[in-house]
Amino acid sequence: MKTVSRLIPALIAFVFLFHTTLPAQTSRKIKLNPVALGFDLPQSYKERTFIKGLAGFTNNIDQLVGSMILIDGAKTSVLTRFVKDGKPPIVATSTSDVIYSSKIDQKFKFNGAYCIASTKVGADAIYEIVITDIATAFLPEDYVPYYEICKASSNVPPETRKKTYYIRSAKLTTVYTRAYQKVSGETAVSGVAFSANGEVYSSTDQFKVDYIVSVDIVSLEKLLSLQNCESLITSEEIARREKAERARIDAARAEEEKKSRENELAAARAQVEELRRLLGESVEKNAGMQRQLWEAQQKEQQAGEQLNTARQMAEQLQQQAQAAQQNVENRETTIVTFKNKEGKVLEITSLEELSPEKLRELGFDVEILKEKR
Repeated sequence: MKTVSRLIPALIAFVFLFHTTLPAQTSRKIKLNPVALGFDLPQSYKERTFIKGLAGFTNNIDQLVGSMILIDGAKTSVLTRFVKDGKPPIVATSTSDVIYSSKIDQKFKFNGAYCIASTKVGADAIYEIVITDIATAFLPEDYVPYYEICKASSNVPPETRKKTYYIRSAKLTTVYTRAYQKVSGETAVSGVAFSANGEVYSSTDQFKVDYIVSVDIVSLEKLLSLQNCESLITSEEIARREKAERARIDAARAEEEKKSRENELAAARAQVEELRRLLGESVEKNAGMQRQLWEAQQKEQQAGEQLNTARQMAEQLQQQAQAAQQNVENRETTIVTFKNKEGKVLEITSLEELSPEKLRELGFDVEILKEKR
């Protein structure tokens, strides 16, 4: 008991000394500046046309431009594509064209919309979102094949035309998102943190990236209304016929050239054979005849080369003429329609119908010149 009674004063003194020598532990508070939350997207971005059915073209938006699509309610179908040969869409890329950068909560007007990659913000969360355009593909006006579109649309029912659209351009956009959760009570804060609406939010996530496609579309009805399809088709048919006729004439000329070269080659060969015969019969070698023989051989070689070239050209042009003629024969008969200033319409089905009477009906002054005797 004496030992215990002696230890009690010593313990009291040790406790007193511990409390007087150790510094007081103070809590440290970190002040977070509040951030403002975004509630709207730029007007230019909201005016874009976003179609979920075209999301499969995020890797090749250039193949989307020039396509004719059918929009039937919520369903979108790619019908066909109209682009000119040798004139593909022009593609431009960028890595710094930021459209929108902000933090959003559940009150965001486009929460869950496709234009922000269907990002859905919950009640106790805030999302950081960055929208950037990275690629654009478009068709200039002179790249649009209006003739092919007019021909293909001639038999399309009016109900289908109203639902059909032509894609003139497309944009590929990245949407980067990162989720922040509300910190409750004494929960430790880690990662990136900020305050908003009187609450603290933090996140240790990395940004997630999604790709979305927006397009510039023109209705088929509007596209056709801006073009005189009847005149366009007629002009194209006439141009194709003229091209076929030129190809036929070129092929005929090449055939004549080939025959001429064949005759020249035959004459040169006959001359060579005659000179060889004379040289064989002659006892003395005649230097002049040797020179003539060499010249004749050169002519023979040159005529042979020219004949080969003429044959190749004749065959090529003959094939082009046959293809052009076949293209003309496969098309329907063209009816040319004229309209004078008074609005009177006259149809010509053949060149023989261009009589003075019909030309006068069109409003032309026709003067028949008679041969002087």
